[in-house]
Amino acid sequence: MHRPFVAVLSSGSCGNSILFRSNETSVLIDAGISCREMERRLSAFGTEAQDIDAVLLTHEHTDHNRGAKRFCSVHDIPVFGTEGTLALSPLEGTDAKTIERHGTFGIGNLSIHAFPVMHLAAEPVGYSISFNGRRVSAASDLGSLTEEVLKAMRDSDLVMIEANYDETLLMNGSYPVFLKRTIAGNHGHLSNEDAGRLCSEVASERLKQIVLLHLSKDNNTMDLAKEAVERCVTGDCGACPSVSPTEHGCQNGPFAL
Repeated sequence: MHRPFVAVLSSGSCGNSILFRSNETSVLIDAGISCREMERRLSAFGTEAQDIDAVLLTHEHTDHNRGAKRFCSVHDIPVFGTEGTLALSPLEGTDAKTIERHGTFGIGNLSIHAFPVMHLAAEPVGYSISFNGRRVSAASDLGSLTEEVLKAMRDSDLVMIEANYDETLLMNGSYPVFLKRTIAGNHGHLSNEDAGRLCSEVASERLKQIVLLHLSKDNNTMDLAKEAVERCVTGDCGACPSVSPTEHGCQNGPFAL
């Protein structure tokens, strides 16, 4: 058995993948980098491909599924996703398993709950993973907060949430107007302020760690994201869970459970 932790192998438009290890079971949330790069980055956290019990896809966009076909077929690892996600992902030759958008299923000693998010994809989801009384919730690529998202992420020990853009940087930046509107729309990406609002809504005494995902390298900075979320969560009480923005494209963690 090994010590439980979460590590971000990569986050952002260049690729997304999160390693979750309990004391018995290891899964990846998304496989948006190449098979070889996933193998290399897993090794940096003391994990080998044969240790992975499953890959959980959030949606079908390339920066989330790029390496899934080769990684899962070469290493004989099942890949889970909603019907819409699997239908639009190149997964020939893999053991693809369909899940419900509101479904709960088990892998090893993990109880995994999928919940719907709003994004420009077929059937996108986030995941809450529970084991031995601990809970980690992750949602990357969502344009707005819904009661389903808030409910699913409440009472977590660790929350991993997108903080894609600073509103001022986005609106004053060089992106064309239509792209700015898409990013800021209900099915686009989450701003720093909305990420902070979510964390404030779901925070409880058991929340110890917040990890900020999918920061835009053009429309955000690690400092701006961290400050916005801490400002929302801390309020007047002066007590704030540890907030860790992930660096674009880089390995981050491990975050102990």
